[in-house]
Amino acid sequence: MTAVLLAHGSPDPRSQAAVLAAAVAVGARTGTHVTAAFLDHDPRDLRAVVSSLDPTDDVVVLPLLLSTAFHARVDVPAAVDALDRDVALLGTVGHPAALLDELLRRCCGPAVVVSAGTRLDEERAAFARAVTAASTRTRVPAVAAYATGPGRRVEDAARPGGADVVPWLLAPGRLLDSVTSAARAHGCRTVGAGLLLEPVLLDDLAARVSARSRVPGG
Repeated sequence: MTAVLLAHGSPDPRSQAAVLAAAVAVGARTGTHVTAAFLDHDPRDLRAVVSSLDPTDDVVVLPLLLSTAFHARVDVPAAVDALDRDVALLGTVGHPAALLDELLRRCCGPAVVVSAGTRLDEERAAFARAVTAASTRTRVPAVAAYATGPGRRVEDAARPGGADVVPWLLAPGRLLDSVTSAARAHGCRTVGAGLLLEPVLLDDLAARVSARSRVPGG
């Protein structure tokens, strides 16, 4: 079996590097062949990557997306439908509770957890619920904010000198830089530098791949 971590892609090379490193780390954890592909900004698209694999190999695609918004609903299915072979498509990463808890426990005070943002009300609400649930579990006061689109911004929630900002973003890049800059401008500390750098998330991805490998035919 081969697992393909399918990322959105970015014009920032730091993002691609983080995805490729994550594929290596997940492969090392599972003993499975794990590679990476990108929806945009990189020639290693899903079709090119899957075409390079052994045609007899079972292929599992794991979208590296934190929501089920546009990319998960439109771009990923379109990329899979364009393939010349059948693959198993897993669900998106979402908002793993263990990862949220780990990041909140690192905070020294109230936290602002900042996602990329979306225009879909239900997706923003799902993220806010996940942050609230993690706040309850860890007893660390935390609210959700968004880097783009509608909703609360860092500056709306930050308490100068008394809040930690947690970027809920997968990889280093321009968007994470903007969140870090906003935090710094309001005297706040940033906790985390991209979720794909977190062992807790790598463990979660490895568990998903391993679970699929135990499925007959997987």
